[in-house]
Amino acid sequence: MNTNQISSAIGVGSGIDIQAMAKSLTDVEREPRTQALEQKISKAEKRVSGYAAIMFGLKQIQDAFKGLNDLSDFSGATVRNSSPSAFEATALPGAQLGQHTVQVNSVAKPQITRSGYFSSASQLLNSGAEFNLQVTVGGTINTVKVTDTSPQGVVDALNTKSGATGVEARLVATGDSANPYTILLTGSNGAAGAFSVAQPGNEATVPDLSFGTTLQTSSNANLVVDGLSISRTSNAIDDAIPGVRLDLVSTTSTAGTISLSRDTAPVKTKIEALTKAYNEFQEFLDTMGNPKSTDEEYGGILATDTLLRYARDQARSLVTATSNTPGPVVTAMRDIGITLDRGGRLQTDSVKLDVSLKGRFEEIAKVFSGNSENASLADTSTSLGIAGEALRKLDKMMAADGPILSRSKSAESLVTSTQEELTNLQARMDGVYERYLKQLAAMDSVVSQMNSLRDSLAGQFEGLMAMYTKK
Repeated sequence: MNTNQISSAIGVGSGIDIQAMAKSLTDVEREPRTQALEQKISKAEKRVSGYAAIMFGLKQIQDAFKGLNDLSDFSGATVRNSSPSAFEATALPGAQLGQHTVQVNSVAKPQITRSGYFSSASQLLNSGAEFNLQVTVGGTINTVKVTDTSPQGVVDALNTKSGATGVEARLVATGDSANPYTILLTGSNGAAGAFSVAQPGNEATVPDLSFGTTLQTSSNANLVVDGLSISRTSNAIDDAIPGVRLDLVSTTSTAGTISLSRDTAPVKTKIEALTKAYNEFQEFLDTMGNPKSTDEEYGGILATDTLLRYARDQARSLVTATSNTPGPVVTAMRDIGITLDRGGRLQTDSVKLDVSLKGRFEEIAKVFSGNSENASLADTSTSLGIAGEALRKLDKMMAADGPILSRSKSAESLVTSTQEELTNLQARMDGVYERYLKQLAAMDSVVSQMNSLRDSLAGQFEGLMAMYTKK
């Protein structure tokens, strides 16, 4: 409200709306200050969103590098097995290309023994009196105390020692009304897992509990690999062929053939995932740094922030670095067809990448992983290749005390403190409003008195005029 409006309002007498006038005067002071603080909060909140977006983009790049960090990420072997029904063959890290023969003469089996038969799962054994059982494996005796003397109680007691004995017990319903229940004991695979279960010699025999019927004897797996006879207690064998795990299923009448050939497709996919993550990150940085961007959420929100250039430069250094575990020909990603174009995007020469992976696979694995496996990123004395060094740098960038989260915390603190300023401003403006209200109320009282005086004088003048008029 301007001076003329106030004067006009005063001119009408004491009927002015002093509350509306006080509010208008207060708003004149409040609005520019409020707008400035709200703009400050908005800018800080946008920076927080921008920093979160940078962290997300770096996390995508980090995940891509993790797929190239260990030597096992470059297993790169395809297995062809001529006898898949007899055994499975799986390539492991370090698998050596070539051909092998495997003949399975026997598979590892556990001993399976049953007890006598019982009328029910809760049948009372030994007239309810506690008794002991002795489980002997490899000459070692393990004593089991049975307090619940039902068949189920015997099973539960035996299983409390299964960790030590390797013998698992289970109660089986046979479906035979004459012999409805029995206890089956299953030992560990291999001849060494043979066991016996009996009562101590000084205890009376518990009827029907004898574990004297062996349904299957334990035996080792016996196979011939590349002409060499091998015996193992397990059907999972990972030390017969370097880099290959065999899982035996059944015997073979003749030798089967395992062929290992190079499979570069998984590694190529991982490298392409890295270039995709990097390019998407750079595009996002472009959006946040462009004040003319039409992106409503992220366009230009970090246009003047130096952290944007820092993130861009650091990300670029990750993909252009020369490996600290170089090969004689391949030393960096550029040597396998991954290069930066003028726009700062990674471009892939697929033909060169395919040729490199086919001809220098081991060299590429070393350049990326340093031939390491589950290496500690904290141990800076080790050389971990392109991927490992990238992960080290990313860890520092993305750490709680790193530059990105530190900036984010600072912006969040600014939001909090500015919101407090806004709250305090509101409190101060409430006081300003009350002051204006009192001043205007006093003015209104004066105006009212002046109006009363005016009316009184007008009455007196009218009386005088009437008196003189009558004369």
